[in-house]
Amino acid sequence: MTNKVETKLQDEKDTKRNLHKVEDDEEYDYITIPPDGGYGWVVLLACFMINLIVDGFLYAFGAISETLRKHFDCHEWEVTLVSSLACGFYLLSAPIASALCNKYGCRKVGIIGSVIGALAVAASVLAPNIYIMWLLFGVIGGIGMGLVYLPSIIMVGYYFEEKRAIATGIVTAGTGIGSIIFGPMSRILFDIFGWKTGVLILSAILLCCVICCIFMRPLQPIQKRRVLPSSDLVDDNVFNGTTSSPLINETKPIRTGNIPTSIQTPDSNFSEVTIEQKIKKRSRTDSAISTKSRQSIKAEDAVRPLYKEDVLYQGDTNDLPEYTSQPDIATYIQQTTKVPETVEKTKMKAFWDIFLSMADFNLLTDKKMLIICLANVCSMIGFYSPYLFIPKLAELERSIPEASAVFLLSIIGFSNTAARFASGWITKIPHMTPLLVNNIGLTIAGIASLLVPLCQTHIHLIIYCIIWGGFIAFHVSLSPVIVCQTVGLERYSNALGLTLMFRGITALSAPPIMGAIRDATNSFDIAFIIGGISFIVSALMHFFLMWVNRREEEQLNKTKKINNIQIKSGALDV
Repeated sequence: MTNKVETKLQDEKDTKRNLHKVEDDEEYDYITIPPDGGYGWVVLLACFMINLIVDGFLYAFGAISETLRKHFDCHEWEVTLVSSLACGFYLLSAPIASALCNKYGCRKVGIIGSVIGALAVAASVLAPNIYIMWLLFGVIGGIGMGLVYLPSIIMVGYYFEEKRAIATGIVTAGTGIGSIIFGPMSRILFDIFGWKTGVLILSAILLCCVICCIFMRPLQPIQKRRVLPSSDLVDDNVFNGTTSSPLINETKPIRTGNIPTSIQTPDSNFSEVTIEQKIKKRSRTDSAISTKSRQSIKAEDAVRPLYKEDVLYQGDTNDLPEYTSQPDIATYIQQTTKVPETVEKTKMKAFWDIFLSMADFNLLTDKKMLIICLANVCSMIGFYSPYLFIPKLAELERSIPEASAVFLLSIIGFSNTAARFASGWITKIPHMTPLLVNNIGLTIAGIASLLVPLCQTHIHLIIYCIIWGGFIAFHVSLSPVIVCQTVGLERYSNALGLTLMFRGITALSAPPIMGAIRDATNSFDIAFIIGGISFIVSALMHFFLMWVNRREEEQLNKTKKINNIQIKSGALDV
């Protein structure tokens, strides 16, 4: 009898403990707060070096491709395909790399990617023909470099929130500086040691990314009381055809340091609240309620970077409505960390959550997203031509010495780096939106490329490299911001994944076609003309996107006026 009583008491204690645990789980979330400094600067330096090495290595291929073409005795399109495959798979691997980082962490994925890329590039010196070079250097090497590059972008968003724009600017500057360094350095290595030893040295430099990845330490999660968005933020009557009574009380959150406060809006002032503000609040509330998991965020999910909606966002988070609508950073992170719910959890859930999201083509039913993807296809047609062909055009068709020709890549790197830093400031100028700046950059880059056949001297080519490198940087650096503004933060990762896939497919096909045109015409001029046309077509598509946005804004203003009249009429009736 005593044993039965003790057992019953123990069962009751266990039940209470489990109930308390359930309540605790539902009441708290685990989140990771970016330090925005401290050890984050160490991570930032590591990511900067990865961008410098990987992008610099890929963009410098034009300085060494002529040596490989002569060694393998192949056509221009065949040697161009080596770099094309590397750049294409580098971009196409983004969804897989993101999913792997979410499952296994950026450190492991980056280290494995560095080893794969370095070994593949090193093994390519043993290639008996250009076809094996395609496989080793192009396909395997490109995938490896993609697996190390993507973690460097993720870690910036993982460690920086308020200082995201500064951190992103520093890291992406590594791409330009890499272009400055690797072109001349590769040429010097090839001239001194021969192309095989030169490639081995470059692969050893690529292997140094392993050291950089070691510093990619995950953040420690902390507990935060769960705060669900309130549907009381919006009066549904505002959106109905008739309004019964606008006289309600409204509580608004205000950001005051890290302490959320609220004020009561008087009933009489309700009509002064714009419909646009209501629509934005409604959008944010509905988004959070419809997709936010009702289950608490577990500690093991909190450290998975891709569950944070903005981790891949490379712009200023202060421009995001999701950020400005929250009282503090902790609440913002809590509300934008989304763990998809599934009926049956598997060991690979963290992988498939992200991969299926980034590879979801349903987003292409959005007309504006389809325009962006097609516009990026056009811009990528001519994007790699200057990096691959400008040294060859200078040396083979303009009789410029090889030592001088290779420094044209460095000039592109200089102007590209400066413009990337300037792009963020330019978009802060009144009326200079990211989309407009992007369009101006594409247009001027296209016109400059069209004029390449007229560039007959070294000075002309230097001017072209300065103009093209600077203005094309606006497109590269502002594209993520444009995508986010178009589809919203909730669908940003999906949209970015689709954009990179379209770019990757174009990178696989466009450069070899340009190389084949050179083989047929014995001139690079046609390739630059086609590239110039493709930039201008991409700019026109983006201008069309501006027109679509303007039409939607006009429609919104029209709706505001109608609803304002209804609100005032309702107030008078009351």
